[in-house]
Amino acid sequence: MSARLPAVILMLFVFAATGLIATPRAAAGAQLAPGSIEFSPTVSFSHSNFKREGYGNVDTFTELNATPLVGFCISDHFEVNGGVLVRHQSSNGDSQTGFGATAGMTYNFSRQGSLIPFASVGFGSLFYDGFMLDNTAVLFPTISAGARVLVGSSASVNMSLGYQHESNANGEFNASANRLLASVGVSLFPWQKG
Repeated sequence: MSARLPAVILMLFVFAATGLIATPRAAAGAQLAPGSIEFSPTVSFSHSNFKREGYGNVDTFTELNATPLVGFCISDHFEVNGGVLVRHQSSNGDSQTGFGATAGMTYNFSRQGSLIPFASVGFGSLFYDGFMLDNTAVLFPTISAGARVLVGSSASVNMSLGYQHESNANGEFNASANRLLASVGVSLFPWQKG
């Protein structure tokens, strides 16, 4: 059943883009009105195995990220957001967990039917050795663009592509990492104005 989820989300996106999903204009417009609150939980998981030719060992890598974000609409287009970051990584049995925070701004473009394109920029940090500056990764910049498909009057399905640069990657001094991010998620708007 989980294999069908991306196809269902893609169908929602296509239907909304072509206007086949009817959403009342007044109700949907209130989702991103000044003073509205957005809750957007995000969870990602990856696991991979790596085997070198001629060697018997297989390296395994696992990563779990959780980022619950809260946004506040300061206008019809601009939204500030912040949240908590949790990243658990495991490599060949050795694991570490980083806790941190993120903040940023999202620009929501004008609505096209049930579709609202958006672009966002942000920064954050992950602390791998408690809340001290040792083993701290800095996430800057984090840039993404995508679209929201409005669902009813209090939710949206979000799709985006982005880029993130991480200095002191995984808490290792002078290490860096560049990540391409593709995500599909949902947003809930429990408090709306307008």
